[in-house]
This record gives sequence, C-alpha cells and structure tokens, in this order.
Amino acid sequence: MTRFLTPILAYWQARTGREQVMLGVMGVMILGLILTVAVIRPLRDFHAAARTDYAASMQLYRSVQADARAYRELAASGAGEAARTEQSLRAVVGAMALRNEIALARMVPTEDGGLTITIDRAPGPSVMRFLVGLEQEHGIAVMSASLDREPGQMVSASILLRQAGGA
Repeated sequence: MTRFLTPILAYWQARTGREQVMLGVMGVMILGLILTVAVIRPLRDFHAAARTDYAASMQLYRSVQADARAYRELAASGAGEAARTEQSLRAVVGAMALRNEIALARMVPTEDGGLTITIDRAPGPSVMRFLVGLEQEHGIAVMSASLDREPGQMVSASILLRQAGGA
C-alpha cells in the first residue's frame, strides 16, 4: 500500500499551495460529476419512469373497472338488443367470455375500432361457443384467428374481433 501512495504523496508535496488548492477543487468537481452521472441522474430517470408507469396503470385500472361494471350490467340484462347498442365492444366480449367461463389474458383495442383478444388456455368447445355466440347474439365478427392446440382439448388463441358494420 505504501508503494502505491509514496509516488502520489511525493507528487502532491512537489506542488505549490496554489496548485494543491486547484487540484483539490478539480477533484471535488470530478467527484461531483461522477456522482451526478452515476447516481443522481439514474435515480431521477427511474422516478420519472415510475411516475409515468403509475399514471398509465391507474388509467388502465379505471378502464377495467368501468368495463367490469359494464360486464355485470350486460350479464344481468340478458344481453338484449338495446344493451348491444349501449355497450362497448370490450364490455360485450368480456361478458360473453365470463358467460362461457373463458379467462381472457389480454384485450387490446385496435386503431380501426376492432379488438384483439388473447386466450392463454381454455377448453376448445367453450371457445367455439364463445365465438359463435358473439356472432349470433351481438353481430361481432371474427376477422382473424390463430388457435393453438394444448393437451386435453385445451386451446390458446389470438383473435381479432370487429362489430358488424365496422371498418
């Protein structure tokens, strides 16, 4: 350790008082720069990203809460024609999925008014009843579908749905 510090101390003692002060100020400035770049900035960026994610999560939560309310109302009303015109596509699809005991992994609205749903694992016959029911009861058409067989008559699916008369 002393072999490492001896040349540094010799260099420091060879400097004048003014040079020592300037080197000390430079060291403090470099330390401040490193602290800012390596610690403060990443923490500030993480905080900003967390705030943005929280705001997006709260918006999604409120949307899901409103759709859950609509699902319950739709299921209680018997899914009549009047309910069809008042309910959003998400609400109708969600209520129909609940009625057929299908857990939807994801519901993502498309820019043109459609809805892409993802089913991770559900009984194949239930998925078929679900799709037929959407078409017959609510006029919601399957625009594209990708179904993968799982063991035991189970399927995973990604389905694009659109209401009749949609783009």
